Amino acid sequence: MRKTLQTAAVVSGLGLHTGVPSTLTFKPAENGITFLRTDLSGSEPIVAHADNVGSTLRGTNLKNSTAEVWTIEHVMSAIHALGITDVSVEMDGPEPPVTDGASDVYVNALLQAGLKELPGELPILHISQKITYSCGDIFYSAEPSDKLTFTFVYRHKHPLLAHSEYSFEFTQENYIEQIARARTFGFEAELEFLKAHGLAKGGNLENAVIIGKDKFINERRYPDEPVRHKLLDLIGDIRLTGRQLPPLAIRCECGGHKHNVIFAKILLANAEEK
Repeated sequence: MRKTLQTAAVVSGLGLHTGVPSTLTFKPAENGITFLRTDLSGSEPIVAHADNVGSTLRGTNLKNSTAEVWTIEHVMSAIHALGITDVSVEMDGPEPPVTDGASDVYVNALLQAGLKELPGELPILHISQKITYSCGDIFYSAEPSDKLTFTFVYRHKHPLLAHSEYSFEFTQENYIEQIARARTFGFEAELEFLKAHGLAKGGNLENAVIIGKDKFINERRYPDEPVRHKLLDLIGDIRLTGRQLPPLAIRCECGGHKHNVIFAKILLANAEEK
């Protein structure tokens, strides 16, 4: 069933990369998922769809001819996990609040607002055979299964992240327990470069896992928090298909926002109408 909010929900804070204060307001809607920049005169709602991704620089950014919104993947991940199909996301800044670097603050705000069903159903992403995509060491696959599962394999030259893998059945309860609190992460050696290029201005030790040369600089919420956060991002980006996911086994190895969006488009291109 399609689903929206009973009442509005509000979350405020600084953007992860811009560091600009922003108040984000979720409002009940009946026309899909849209983002609206209320701080820009003449801006029109941006439909949350893979075709409207303007860039994937350190996040997933949507745009239309009137406006752009940055780093929407954590918001989209929470929306996807709760099965929300219709909501207007209004923002008075360029980027959603980073909150604690995860999606749990958004999940809690949406649940507190309450959910309600709408008439009709979201179109299903029908796939009858295995779909794959690869680019160098990056690999994605989706194939019919008896339940909807996500698996992420993360490999990195850093010894603390040499190989990590996490898989879970995608249900609201499992997402809240296993994924929603996983924060974004970064490397201590990269921070100076990021800030010099106008990024990570809103990042700190409370909203990001920082990885040093030979240790984690701050305490982790999960032993494998980075790979769980990669799943959180993937779940948000895949929602940009605009379709309901049927029982599928979705696997990603070493992907990121750019390739998440490419794979979402591939899934749409291979979807069967029923």
